[in-house]
Amino acid sequence: MDSIIKKNILDLQFQKYLVIASTAIIIFFTYLIGVAIALIAKQIVGSFSIIVIIVLSIAIGSICIVFFLNARREMKEI
Repeated sequence: MDSIIKKNILDLQFQKYLVIASTAIIIFFTYLIGVAIALIAKQIVGSFSIIVIIVLSIAIGSICIVFFLNARREMKEI
């Protein structure tokens, strides 16, 4: 009985990190698609707007990558 409870707890931990990793990927690609649509529709014009978009893209991309890599590392340790 004790091994079943331990296995269920490990499965729940693995699922938690799997959800974090997949959510980070979804957020990152949704952001990239939104920026691409805005660029194609020429909604982003001017050098200041492009600089702001680049800075935001680096920030959002970095955060998503950190969450993804951290979740993968935790999943490997389980």
